[in-house]
Amino acid sequence: MITTETMPLWKDVDASISLTRYIREDTVDRPVMLVVPGGGYACVCRSTEGTPIAERFASLGFQAFILNYRVAPERFPKPQQDIFRAIKLIRAHAKEWHVLKDNIAVIGFSAGGHLCISAGLLYDEVDASAGDAADAESARPDAVLSAYPVVTFLGKGHFGSGKNLLGDEYEARKAEFSLETRVNENTPPTFLWHTVEDKVVPLENSLLYLDAMTKQKRPCELHVFQKGAHGQQLGYGNEDIAGWPEQAVKFLKVICGFKFPHKHTGKTIILTFDDACKNHVKTVAPLLLKYGFGATFFICRFSDEWRSQHADTLMDENDLRLLHKWGFEIGNHSWNHLNMAKLTPEAVEAEITAINQLLISAGLPTPVSFAYPGGPYCENLNDALTRFDFRYARTTEKRPWNPEEDPKYRIPAIPISGTDTQPFMDAVAQAEPGKPVVLVFHGVPDTVHPWVDTSPALFEFYMKYLADNGFDVCAMKDYLA
Repeated sequence: MITTETMPLWKDVDASISLTRYIREDTVDRPVMLVVPGGGYACVCRSTEGTPIAERFASLGFQAFILNYRVAPERFPKPQQDIFRAIKLIRAHAKEWHVLKDNIAVIGFSAGGHLCISAGLLYDEVDASAGDAADAESARPDAVLSAYPVVTFLGKGHFGSGKNLLGDEYEARKAEFSLETRVNENTPPTFLWHTVEDKVVPLENSLLYLDAMTKQKRPCELHVFQKGAHGQQLGYGNEDIAGWPEQAVKFLKVICGFKFPHKHTGKTIILTFDDACKNHVKTVAPLLLKYGFGATFFICRFSDEWRSQHADTLMDENDLRLLHKWGFEIGNHSWNHLNMAKLTPEAVEAEITAINQLLISAGLPTPVSFAYPGGPYCENLNDALTRFDFRYARTTEKRPWNPEEDPKYRIPAIPISGTDTQPFMDAVAQAEPGKPVVLVFHGVPDTVHPWVDTSPALFEFYMKYLADNGFDVCAMKDYLA
Protein backbone atom coordinates (compact mmCIF):
# COMPACT_ATOMS: atom_id res chain seq x y z
CA MET A 1 0.00 0.00 0.00
CA ILE A 2 1.22 3.50 -0.88
CA THR A 3 0.01 6.66 0.86
CA THR A 4 0.86 10.31 0.22
CA GLU A 5 1.82 13.40 2.15
CA THR A 6 2.15 16.94 0.84
CA MET A 7 4.53 19.51 2.29
CA PRO A 8 5.12 23.18 1.40
CA LEU A 9 8.36 23.95 -0.40
CA TRP A 10 8.96 27.30 1.27
CA LYS A 11 8.19 28.95 4.60
CA ASP A 12 7.20 32.29 3.10
CA VAL A 13 5.42 31.20 -0.07
CA ASP A 14 1.85 29.99 -0.67
CA ALA A 15 1.60 26.50 0.87
CA SER A 16 0.07 25.18 -2.37
CA ILE A 17 3.57 25.43 -3.86
CA SER A 18 4.44 22.00 -2.59
CA LEU A 19 6.04 18.60 -2.88
CA THR A 20 3.87 15.50 -2.64
CA ARG A 21 5.62 12.35 -1.52
CA TYR A 22 4.38 8.83 -2.22
CA ILE A 23 5.11 6.77 0.89
CA ARG A 24 5.82 3.06 0.51
CA GLU A 25 5.40 0.47 3.26
CA ASP A 26 8.93 -0.89 2.77
CA THR A 27 12.12 0.84 3.84
CA VAL A 28 14.19 -0.05 0.77
CA ASP A 29 16.38 2.70 -0.72
CA ARG A 30 15.16 3.43 -4.24
CA PRO A 31 15.75 5.83 -7.15
CA VAL A 32 13.58 8.95 -7.32
CA MET A 33 11.12 10.11 -9.94
CA LEU A 34 10.07 13.74 -9.45
CA VAL A 35 6.99 14.35 -11.61
CA VAL A 36 6.50 17.84 -13.04
CA PRO A 37 3.12 18.34 -14.78
CA GLY A 38 2.69 20.70 -17.68
CA GLY A 39 0.30 23.59 -18.17
CA GLY A 40 2.08 26.16 -20.29
CA TYR A 41 3.56 27.89 -17.20
CA ALA A 42 -0.03 29.09 -16.69
CA CYS A 43 -1.29 26.21 -14.51
CA VAL A 44 -0.16 22.81 -13.20
CA CYS A 45 -2.09 19.89 -14.73
CA ARG A 46 -1.73 17.68 -11.68
CA SER A 47 -4.79 15.48 -12.27
CA THR A 48 -3.66 14.41 -15.75
CA GLU A 49 0.14 14.73 -15.77
CA GLY A 50 0.86 14.44 -12.06
CA THR A 51 -0.99 11.80 -10.05
CA PRO A 52 -1.30 9.12 -12.76
CA ILE A 53 2.37 9.49 -13.69
CA ALA A 54 3.59 9.31 -10.09
CA GLU A 55 1.46 6.23 -9.44
CA ARG A 56 2.86 4.54 -12.53
CA PHE A 57 6.49 5.18 -11.61
CA ALA A 58 5.84 4.15 -8.01
CA SER A 59 4.63 0.83 -9.40
CA LEU A 60 7.87 0.56 -11.37
CA GLY A 61 9.98 0.73 -8.21
CA PHE A 62 10.65 4.45 -7.68
CA GLN A 63 10.20 6.73 -4.72
CA ALA A 64 7.76 9.05 -6.49
CA PHE A 65 7.11 12.75 -5.89
CA ILE A 66 4.94 15.42 -7.55
CA LEU A 67 5.97 19.07 -7.80
CA ASN A 68 3.38 21.83 -7.59
CA TYR A 69 5.31 24.88 -8.80
CA ARG A 70 4.69 28.59 -9.33
CA VAL A 71 3.24 29.74 -12.66
CA ALA A 72 2.09 33.02 -14.24
CA PRO A 73 1.76 35.71 -13.09
CA GLU A 74 4.92 34.50 -11.32
CA ARG A 75 7.90 34.62 -13.71
CA PHE A 76 11.38 33.21 -14.06
CA PRO A 77 13.18 32.25 -11.86
CA LYS A 78 10.27 31.22 -9.57
CA PRO A 79 9.38 27.88 -11.28
CA GLN A 80 13.06 26.96 -11.51
CA GLN A 81 13.60 27.82 -7.84
CA ASP A 82 10.74 25.47 -6.98
CA ILE A 83 12.14 22.47 -8.83
CA PHE A 84 15.63 23.07 -7.43
CA ARG A 85 14.20 23.38 -3.93
CA ALA A 86 12.35 20.07 -4.40
CA ILE A 87 15.51 18.27 -5.53
CA LYS A 88 17.47 19.67 -2.60
CA LEU A 89 14.75 18.64 -0.13
CA ILE A 90 14.69 15.09 -1.49
CA ARG A 91 18.46 14.80 -1.15
CA ALA A 92 18.40 16.31 2.34
CA HIS A 93 15.84 13.69 3.45
CA ALA A 94 17.47 10.79 1.59
CA LYS A 95 17.90 8.60 4.66
CA GLU A 96 14.46 9.32 6.10
CA TRP A 97 12.66 8.95 2.77
CA HIS A 98 14.72 5.93 1.62
CA VAL A 99 15.99 7.45 -1.59
CA LEU A 100 19.24 7.01 -3.49
CA LYS A 101 20.39 10.62 -3.56
CA ASP A 102 22.55 10.10 -6.67
CA ASN A 103 19.66 8.44 -8.57
CA ILE A 104 17.26 11.39 -8.89
CA ALA A 105 15.34 11.77 -12.15
CA VAL A 106 12.89 14.52 -13.05
CA ILE A 107 10.12 13.99 -15.58
CA GLY A 108 8.14 16.80 -17.13
CA PHE A 109 5.32 17.16 -19.64
CA SER A 110 5.05 19.97 -22.19
CA ALA A 111 6.01 23.15 -20.29
CA GLY A 112 6.85 20.88 -17.35
CA GLY A 113 9.35 19.29 -19.74
CA HIS A 114 10.88 22.73 -20.29
CA LEU A 115 11.14 23.15 -16.53
CA CYS A 116 12.82 19.74 -16.12
CA ILE A 117 15.28 20.33 -18.94
CA SER A 118 16.13 23.75 -17.54
CA ALA A 119 16.79 22.05 -14.18
CA GLY A 120 19.57 20.11 -15.88
CA LEU A 121 21.04 23.30 -17.34
CA LEU A 122 20.56 26.12 -14.83
CA TYR A 123 21.31 24.44 -11.49
CA ASP A 124 24.39 26.65 -10.95
CA GLU A 125 22.63 29.86 -12.06
CA VAL A 126 19.43 29.99 -9.97
CA ASP A 127 19.52 30.54 -6.21
CA ALA A 128 17.11 28.16 -4.44
CA SER A 129 18.30 28.84 -0.88
CA ALA A 130 15.77 28.55 1.92
CA GLY A 131 17.96 29.01 4.97
CA ASP A 132 17.96 25.38 6.09
CA ALA A 133 20.09 22.24 5.80
CA ALA A 134 18.78 21.45 2.32
CA ASP A 135 20.72 24.44 0.95
CA ALA A 136 23.92 22.37 1.13
CA GLU A 137 22.58 19.74 -1.29
CA SER A 138 23.07 19.73 -5.06
CA ALA A 139 20.13 20.90 -7.17
CA ARG A 140 21.31 19.05 -10.29
CA PRO A 141 19.11 16.12 -11.35
CA ASP A 142 20.97 12.93 -12.29
CA ALA A 143 18.70 12.35 -15.28
CA VAL A 144 16.01 14.27 -17.15
CA LEU A 145 12.91 12.77 -18.79
CA SER A 146 10.61 14.92 -20.89
CA ALA A 147 7.39 14.09 -22.71
CA TYR A 148 6.43 16.29 -25.68
CA PRO A 149 8.54 19.08 -24.13
CA VAL A 150 8.63 22.76 -24.88
CA VAL A 151 12.30 23.28 -25.71
CA THR A 152 12.58 26.37 -27.87
CA PHE A 153 10.96 29.79 -28.11
CA LEU A 154 12.44 30.30 -31.56
CA GLY A 155 11.04 28.96 -34.83
CA LYS A 156 8.48 26.27 -34.02
CA GLY A 157 8.54 26.96 -30.32
CA HIS A 158 5.65 27.56 -27.96
CA PHE A 159 4.93 31.25 -27.59
CA GLY A 160 2.44 30.89 -24.73
CA SER A 161 4.84 29.03 -22.43
CA GLY A 162 7.60 31.53 -23.14
CA LYS A 163 5.36 34.52 -22.53
CA ASN A 164 4.07 33.07 -19.26
CA LEU A 165 7.58 32.30 -18.05
CA LEU A 166 9.27 35.55 -19.07
CA GLY A 167 6.46 38.13 -19.19
CA ASP A 168 7.59 41.49 -20.52
CA GLU A 169 11.13 40.16 -20.95
CA TYR A 170 10.00 37.52 -23.47
CA GLU A 171 11.34 39.14 -26.65
CA ALA A 172 14.63 40.12 -25.04
CA ARG A 173 15.26 36.72 -23.42
CA LYS A 174 13.49 34.13 -25.60
CA ALA A 175 16.77 32.97 -27.18
CA GLU A 176 18.35 32.61 -23.74
CA PHE A 177 15.57 30.27 -22.64
CA SER A 178 15.52 28.27 -25.84
CA LEU A 179 17.18 25.34 -24.14
CA GLU A 180 18.81 23.81 -27.21
CA THR A 181 21.25 26.73 -26.99
CA ARG A 182 22.29 25.91 -23.41
CA VAL A 183 23.47 22.29 -23.62
CA ASN A 184 27.02 21.72 -22.36
CA GLU A 185 29.39 18.93 -21.34
CA ASN A 186 27.72 18.63 -17.90
CA THR A 187 24.11 18.35 -19.04
CA PRO A 188 22.45 15.29 -17.44
CA PRO A 189 21.47 12.30 -19.63
CA THR A 190 18.07 12.96 -21.15
CA PHE A 191 15.17 10.78 -22.35
CA LEU A 192 12.59 12.39 -24.65
CA TRP A 193 9.44 11.27 -26.38
CA HIS A 194 7.18 13.09 -28.80
CA THR A 195 4.56 12.42 -31.47
CA VAL A 196 4.72 13.40 -35.11
CA GLU A 197 1.12 14.63 -34.98
CA ASP A 198 1.69 17.08 -32.09
CA LYS A 199 0.57 20.47 -33.41
CA VAL A 200 0.71 22.36 -30.09
CA VAL A 201 4.38 21.70 -29.31
CA PRO A 202 5.85 20.42 -32.57
CA LEU A 203 8.25 17.47 -32.75
CA GLU A 204 10.99 19.90 -33.82
CA ASN A 205 11.39 20.85 -30.15
CA SER A 206 12.67 17.40 -29.22
CA LEU A 207 14.68 17.10 -32.42
CA LEU A 208 16.48 20.35 -31.64
CA TYR A 209 17.38 19.13 -28.17
CA LEU A 210 18.54 15.74 -29.43
CA ASP A 211 20.78 17.48 -31.96
CA ALA A 212 22.25 19.78 -29.30
CA MET A 213 22.93 16.86 -26.94
CA THR A 214 24.51 14.84 -29.73
CA LYS A 215 26.85 17.68 -30.64
CA GLN A 216 27.98 17.90 -27.02
CA LYS A 217 28.34 14.08 -26.88
CA ARG A 218 25.84 13.84 -24.03
CA PRO A 219 23.60 10.77 -23.63
CA CYS A 220 20.19 11.44 -25.14
CA GLU A 221 17.45 9.09 -26.30
CA LEU A 222 14.43 10.23 -28.31
CA HIS A 223 11.37 8.07 -29.01
CA VAL A 224 9.15 9.37 -31.81
CA PHE A 225 5.62 7.98 -32.12
CA GLN A 226 3.60 8.47 -35.30
CA LYS A 227 0.10 8.91 -33.90
CA GLY A 228 -1.23 11.11 -31.14
CA ALA A 229 -2.04 14.75 -30.49
CA HIS A 230 -0.36 16.84 -27.82
CA GLY A 231 -0.79 15.69 -24.22
CA GLN A 232 -0.71 11.90 -24.56
CA GLN A 233 0.38 11.38 -20.93
CA LEU A 234 0.45 7.57 -20.44
CA GLY A 235 -0.75 6.88 -23.98
CA TYR A 236 -4.27 5.89 -22.98
CA GLY A 237 -5.77 3.84 -25.81
CA ASN A 238 -2.59 4.11 -27.87
CA GLU A 239 -0.66 0.86 -27.58
CA ASP A 240 2.31 2.34 -29.44
CA ILE A 241 2.85 5.06 -26.84
CA ALA A 242 1.75 3.18 -23.72
CA GLY A 243 5.10 1.43 -23.21
CA TRP A 244 7.18 4.59 -22.84
CA PRO A 245 7.52 4.38 -19.02
CA GLU A 246 9.20 0.97 -19.31
CA GLN A 247 11.46 2.34 -22.05
CA ALA A 248 12.39 5.21 -19.74
CA VAL A 249 13.25 2.79 -16.93
CA LYS A 250 15.57 0.88 -19.26
CA PHE A 251 17.28 4.16 -20.17
CA LEU A 252 17.79 4.98 -16.49
CA LYS A 253 19.15 1.51 -15.75
CA VAL A 254 21.43 1.05 -18.74
CA ILE A 255 22.55 4.57 -19.66
CA CYS A 256 22.32 6.36 -16.31
CA GLY A 257 23.25 3.47 -14.02
CA PHE A 258 20.23 3.82 -11.74
CA LYS A 259 19.99 1.06 -9.15
CA PHE A 260 16.71 -0.70 -8.49
CA PRO A 261 15.87 -3.08 -5.65
CA HIS A 262 16.52 -6.67 -6.54
CA LYS A 263 13.52 -9.00 -6.55
CA HIS A 264 14.92 -11.67 -4.25
CA THR A 265 13.53 -15.15 -4.80
CA GLY A 266 16.03 -16.97 -2.61
CA LYS A 267 17.25 -18.79 -5.72
CA THR A 268 20.94 -18.42 -6.51
CA ILE A 269 22.85 -18.83 -9.76
CA ILE A 270 26.65 -18.92 -9.50
CA LEU A 271 28.34 -17.83 -12.72
CA THR A 272 31.73 -19.28 -13.64
CA PHE A 273 33.80 -18.67 -16.78
CA ASP A 274 36.62 -20.93 -17.94
CA ASP A 275 39.80 -20.58 -20.00
CA ALA A 276 40.63 -16.85 -19.60
CA CYS A 277 39.04 -15.81 -22.91
CA LYS A 278 39.78 -12.17 -23.70
CA ASN A 279 36.15 -11.50 -24.52
CA HIS A 280 35.35 -12.17 -20.87
CA VAL A 281 36.65 -8.63 -20.33
CA LYS A 282 35.28 -7.07 -23.50
CA THR A 283 31.85 -8.72 -23.65
CA VAL A 284 31.01 -10.61 -20.48
CA ALA A 285 32.15 -8.28 -17.70
CA PRO A 286 30.28 -5.18 -18.99
CA LEU A 287 27.02 -7.16 -19.04
CA LEU A 288 27.61 -8.52 -15.56
CA LEU A 289 28.29 -5.00 -14.30
CA LYS A 290 25.16 -3.75 -16.04
CA TYR A 291 23.01 -6.22 -14.11
CA GLY A 292 25.01 -6.08 -10.88
CA PHE A 293 26.05 -9.74 -11.10
CA GLY A 294 29.10 -11.36 -9.57
CA ALA A 295 31.11 -14.18 -11.18
CA THR A 296 34.20 -16.34 -10.87
CA PHE A 297 36.70 -16.42 -13.75
CA PHE A 298 38.90 -19.53 -13.87
CA ILE A 299 42.27 -18.81 -15.48
CA CYS A 300 44.46 -21.18 -17.52
CA ARG A 301 47.15 -20.76 -20.19
CA PHE A 302 47.21 -23.99 -22.28
CA SER A 303 50.37 -25.32 -23.92
CA ASP A 304 53.18 -23.14 -25.29
CA GLU A 305 52.29 -24.17 -28.85
CA TRP A 306 48.61 -23.38 -28.39
CA ARG A 307 49.38 -20.07 -26.74
CA SER A 308 51.69 -19.00 -29.56
CA GLN A 309 48.84 -19.54 -32.02
CA HIS A 310 46.01 -18.02 -29.98
CA ALA A 311 47.63 -15.53 -27.62
CA ASP A 312 45.33 -12.76 -28.85
CA THR A 313 42.32 -14.67 -27.51
CA LEU A 314 43.70 -14.93 -23.95
CA MET A 315 43.44 -12.34 -21.20
CA ASP A 316 46.71 -10.67 -20.22
CA GLU A 317 47.72 -9.30 -16.83
CA ASN A 318 46.01 -5.96 -17.46
CA ASP A 319 42.77 -7.79 -18.22
CA LEU A 320 43.08 -9.79 -15.00
CA ARG A 321 43.68 -6.64 -13.01
CA LEU A 322 40.56 -5.08 -14.55
CA LEU A 323 38.40 -8.05 -13.56
CA HIS A 324 39.72 -7.84 -10.02
CA LYS A 325 39.17 -4.07 -9.91
CA TRP A 326 35.57 -4.60 -11.00
CA GLY A 327 35.02 -6.96 -8.07
CA PHE A 328 35.06 -10.34 -9.79
CA GLU A 329 36.68 -13.45 -8.33
CA ILE A 330 39.64 -14.98 -10.18
CA GLY A 331 40.30 -18.68 -9.71
CA ASN A 332 42.89 -21.28 -10.73
CA HIS A 333 42.13 -23.56 -13.71
CA SER A 334 45.72 -24.97 -13.98
CA TRP A 335 48.41 -23.78 -16.37
CA ASN A 336 48.26 -26.27 -19.26
CA HIS A 337 44.64 -27.45 -18.93
CA LEU A 338 45.68 -31.11 -18.77
CA ASN A 339 43.86 -34.21 -17.50
CA MET A 340 45.12 -33.89 -13.95
CA ALA A 341 43.99 -37.36 -12.96
CA LYS A 342 46.98 -38.67 -14.93
CA LEU A 343 49.60 -36.31 -13.45
CA THR A 344 52.14 -37.01 -10.76
CA PRO A 345 51.86 -35.07 -7.49
CA GLU A 346 54.84 -32.96 -8.59
CA ALA A 347 53.20 -32.12 -11.93
CA VAL A 348 49.94 -31.24 -10.18
CA GLU A 349 51.80 -28.87 -7.88
CA ALA A 350 53.58 -27.25 -10.83
CA GLU A 351 50.27 -26.70 -12.68
CA ILE A 352 48.68 -24.99 -9.69
CA THR A 353 51.79 -22.98 -8.76
CA ALA A 354 52.20 -21.54 -12.26
CA ILE A 355 48.73 -19.92 -12.25
CA ASN A 356 49.11 -18.72 -8.68
CA GLN A 357 52.40 -17.06 -9.55
CA LEU A 358 50.86 -15.44 -12.63
CA LEU A 359 48.16 -13.85 -10.49
CA ILE A 360 50.59 -12.80 -7.77
CA SER A 361 52.84 -11.14 -10.38
CA ALA A 362 49.80 -9.18 -11.57
CA GLY A 363 49.29 -7.91 -8.02
CA LEU A 364 46.23 -10.08 -7.43
CA PRO A 365 45.28 -12.23 -4.44
CA THR A 366 46.17 -15.92 -4.32
CA PRO A 367 43.06 -17.74 -5.53
CA VAL A 368 40.89 -19.75 -3.18
CA SER A 369 38.92 -21.44 -5.95
CA PHE A 370 39.92 -24.21 -8.35
CA ALA A 371 38.22 -25.67 -11.43
CA TYR A 372 39.21 -29.11 -12.76
CA PRO A 373 40.44 -28.86 -16.38
CA GLY A 374 37.94 -30.53 -18.66
CA GLY A 375 35.48 -30.80 -15.79
CA PRO A 376 35.76 -34.27 -14.18
CA TYR A 377 36.48 -34.62 -10.48
CA CYS A 378 40.08 -35.76 -9.74
CA GLU A 379 40.37 -37.32 -6.31
CA ASN A 380 44.16 -37.35 -6.53
CA LEU A 381 44.18 -33.53 -6.23
CA ASN A 382 42.66 -33.37 -2.76
CA ASP A 383 45.97 -33.21 -0.89
CA ALA A 384 47.38 -30.53 -3.20
CA LEU A 385 44.20 -28.44 -3.02
CA THR A 386 44.37 -28.59 0.77
CA ARG A 387 48.06 -27.56 0.84
CA PHE A 388 47.33 -24.57 -1.41
CA ASP A 389 44.45 -23.51 0.85
CA PHE A 390 41.72 -23.78 -1.77
CA ARG A 391 38.30 -23.44 -0.20
CA TYR A 392 36.49 -25.32 -2.96
CA ALA A 393 36.93 -26.94 -6.38
CA ARG A 394 34.40 -27.07 -9.19
CA THR A 395 33.60 -30.03 -11.44
CA THR A 396 31.13 -30.17 -14.34
CA GLU A 397 28.83 -32.84 -12.91
CA LYS A 398 25.51 -31.69 -14.29
CA ARG A 399 23.30 -31.10 -11.27
CA PRO A 400 22.54 -28.43 -8.66
CA TRP A 401 24.96 -27.95 -5.80
CA ASN A 402 23.93 -29.09 -2.34
CA PRO A 403 26.36 -27.28 0.01
CA GLU A 404 25.30 -29.41 2.97
CA GLU A 405 26.16 -32.71 1.29
CA ASP A 406 28.66 -32.13 -1.55
CA PRO A 407 32.36 -32.22 -0.59
CA LYS A 408 34.04 -28.83 -0.95
CA TYR A 409 36.38 -30.20 -3.63
CA ARG A 410 33.54 -31.73 -5.64
CA ILE A 411 31.13 -28.90 -6.35
CA PRO A 412 28.92 -29.76 -9.36
CA ALA A 413 28.23 -27.34 -12.20
CA ILE A 414 26.26 -27.31 -15.44
CA PRO A 415 28.03 -26.23 -18.67
CA ILE A 416 26.08 -23.96 -21.02
CA SER A 417 26.93 -23.53 -24.71
CA GLY A 418 25.47 -23.67 -28.21
CA THR A 419 22.31 -22.14 -29.60
CA ASP A 420 19.68 -24.23 -27.79
CA THR A 421 18.33 -22.27 -24.83
CA GLN A 422 16.57 -25.22 -23.22
CA PRO A 423 19.61 -26.50 -21.26
CA PHE A 424 19.96 -23.06 -19.68
CA MET A 425 16.26 -22.91 -18.81
CA ASP A 426 16.34 -26.44 -17.40
CA ALA A 427 19.45 -25.64 -15.36
CA VAL A 428 18.24 -22.44 -13.71
CA ALA A 429 14.82 -23.96 -13.02
CA GLN A 430 16.56 -26.37 -10.63
CA ALA A 431 17.78 -23.59 -8.32
CA GLU A 432 16.14 -23.69 -4.90
CA PRO A 433 16.78 -21.81 -1.66
CA GLY A 434 19.89 -23.39 -0.18
CA LYS A 435 20.66 -25.31 -3.38
CA PRO A 436 22.30 -23.00 -5.92
CA VAL A 437 23.01 -23.89 -9.52
CA VAL A 438 26.56 -23.30 -10.75
CA LEU A 439 26.79 -22.50 -14.49
CA VAL A 440 29.90 -22.83 -16.66
CA PHE A 441 30.48 -20.63 -19.72
CA HIS A 442 33.50 -20.47 -22.00
CA GLY A 443 34.08 -17.92 -24.76
CA VAL A 444 31.38 -15.36 -25.60
CA PRO A 445 31.93 -16.05 -28.44
CA ASP A 446 34.44 -18.93 -28.46
CA THR A 447 36.17 -18.86 -31.83
CA VAL A 448 38.94 -21.26 -30.79
CA HIS A 449 36.73 -23.91 -29.16
CA PRO A 450 33.45 -23.63 -31.12
CA TRP A 451 31.93 -26.64 -29.36
CA VAL A 452 31.60 -24.51 -26.20
CA ASP A 453 30.64 -21.26 -27.94
CA THR A 454 27.96 -18.88 -26.63
CA SER A 455 26.98 -15.93 -28.79
CA PRO A 456 27.00 -12.46 -27.19
CA ALA A 457 23.31 -11.97 -28.04
CA LEU A 458 22.32 -15.24 -26.41
CA PHE A 459 24.48 -14.53 -23.37
CA GLU A 460 22.77 -11.17 -22.91
CA PHE A 461 19.41 -12.93 -23.21
CA TYR A 462 20.45 -15.27 -20.40
CA MET A 463 21.60 -12.45 -18.14
CA LYS A 464 18.42 -10.48 -18.72
CA TYR A 465 16.37 -13.57 -17.92
CA LEU A 466 18.19 -13.98 -14.61
CA ALA A 467 17.67 -10.33 -13.75
CA ASP A 468 14.01 -10.24 -14.76
CA ASN A 469 13.20 -13.37 -12.77
CA GLY A 470 14.77 -12.36 -9.49
CA PHE A 471 17.71 -14.74 -9.28
CA ASP A 472 20.60 -13.85 -6.98
CA VAL A 473 23.68 -14.09 -9.21
CA CYS A 474 27.13 -14.19 -7.68
CA ALA A 475 30.65 -15.63 -7.58
CA MET A 476 31.57 -18.82 -5.76
CA LYS A 477 33.38 -17.05 -2.94
CA ASP A 478 30.52 -14.60 -2.45
CA TYR A 479 28.01 -17.40 -2.00
CA LEU A 480 30.22 -19.12 0.54
CA ALA A 481 30.75 -15.84 2.37
